[in-house]
Amino acid sequence: MAGFLDSNPLRGLRSGLTALSRFGMKYDDLLVKNSQAIGYIEGQMTGFNNAMGDDLMRATLALSDTTSSLKNKSIAFFQLDYVQKRERLRDLASNGEIEFIIETITDDAIVYDEDNRFCYPNDLLGEINYRGKNKEERLNYQEKVIDKYRENFEKIYSAWSFDRGISAWQYFYQWLIEGHLAFEIIYDNLTNPKDIIGFKELDPSTLYPEVKKDSAGLIYLQWAQRDPLNKMNRTLTDSQIIYISYSNEFRTKRVSFVERLVRSFNLLRLIEHSKVIWHTMNAPIRLKTTVPVGTKSMQKAKEDVREFTNTLKEDISFDGSTGELSVDGKPNILFYKNYVLPVNDRGEKIEIEALEYPGPNLSGSELLKYFHDKLKLDSKLPYSRWSEGQGAYTMNAEGISREEIRYNKFVKRLRSAYKELITKPLYLQMCLDVKDLKSDHKFANAVGMVWHDDNVFEEIKNQELLNKRLATLNSMKAVVDDENKPYFSTEYLIKEYLKLSDEDIEKNRNYLAAFGQAAEAAAGSGGGPSAGGGPAAPAGAPAAPTGETSSEVGTKGQL
Repeated sequence: MAGFLDSNPLRGLRSGLTALSRFGMKYDDLLVKNSQAIGYIEGQMTGFNNAMGDDLMRATLALSDTTSSLKNKSIAFFQLDYVQKRERLRDLASNGEIEFIIETITDDAIVYDEDNRFCYPNDLLGEINYRGKNKEERLNYQEKVIDKYRENFEKIYSAWSFDRGISAWQYFYQWLIEGHLAFEIIYDNLTNPKDIIGFKELDPSTLYPEVKKDSAGLIYLQWAQRDPLNKMNRTLTDSQIIYISYSNEFRTKRVSFVERLVRSFNLLRLIEHSKVIWHTMNAPIRLKTTVPVGTKSMQKAKEDVREFTNTLKEDISFDGSTGELSVDGKPNILFYKNYVLPVNDRGEKIEIEALEYPGPNLSGSELLKYFHDKLKLDSKLPYSRWSEGQGAYTMNAEGISREEIRYNKFVKRLRSAYKELITKPLYLQMCLDVKDLKSDHKFANAVGMVWHDDNVFEEIKNQELLNKRLATLNSMKAVVDDENKPYFSTEYLIKEYLKLSDEDIEKNRNYLAAFGQAAEAAAGSGGGPSAGGGPAAPAGAPAAPTGETSSEVGTKGQL
């Protein structure tokens, strides 16, 4: 039985999955063979071992320096202390301050709507190479790809169980802490895969990429997994592995986002502990009582000291659970007490004075505030997200601070890496269903998703920018020549100042044409205008180009 119980499940079964790994990918063999320079990683690694003679090892290093999928990933397997560091990062993330930061970033990146969806398939209109001998065939091909794309997106989303819980949120939270996530893509058949049926979480510290040669001598990328029990290796094709990392190992020493918080958090915690110790040491009142004993014996002197001690002794206790304070077992505190102390003829008397405790004064909070601000700075969270900022939320794009803009870009970068959990299996499934897509690089670049977001900053910014562009366009359109005719072309102003592409302009014309046809059909059938004041749609035709219908109407001018 091949699979989990087989020590090497891909032995002799690679043909289907290996070919699938190369769909839409760079030609790894040509990249390595045609490269002439020594790459950054290649130069660093070969410097330690000039006698390295393994061509495949050299090819692996060279491939890591090219524009391959390995370029922007750090591999946990090659980080010797990653397992221990991961445990320390998990412990650090259990602290309230770090937990608040991670939860805030995760909440802003993974935003669920009322249907428990955090993302939707993006629009493929104009993003694929249309195939067919005539317009009808190209329309049919386009419709087939778009319908299959939406269907596969829903299937992949459900295969992750993202629609039945908050696992997407939890994986993102885990990724910020550990810095690496790895999953196996499970197919219905290893030799002749047709469908992706599920996913399996893997330990990233057991996986590493390697370059192999096929029967034709061509180099290709695959993954090896070290079995922690018997120390044997399992091989998996690149089409079976999803591997995302927070950083690039050779560009930064940080493993994950949480690691950037270690220094500032430890310093903050050190200052907090110092303040606790200082207040603990200075809270008790220390009194020094001097009792003159004259020429009395040591035993008699101890009795006198004990007598005075019992006279002046007060037993003060505080119950932390109830908040009750008692003095000598009584709940009432004496606000006045008179001490009568004897003085002999030689001026000897009992002296009671406070025992001074020299040391730095840590009663202020300036130092603690300084290190708390350092933690805020390292967290990348805008100050408005902290309690001191009162969580202010503004709907005006001009009122958004630059730190909010930077934070929004930071979340987008995180999403760009995290989305591979859906985009890679979605692309592979589309290549299995529509064979022509495996050579369509335009489609490979277009595979993506639309994130659900509750941050309307981008939308408001675009609206205000559009309003200003419209104001500029109208002002320039009002300029006339000597014959009182418009000086500027409306088409020119729309392209130059509204920044509409030829594709957008053509799509707008198609919408207008669709409404015009609907109006003529309604007039010919005696139908009146719709309730919204627009033309009524004919029977069997959409009244407005929304949803899937708008996609079909908006692309006829592109074919």
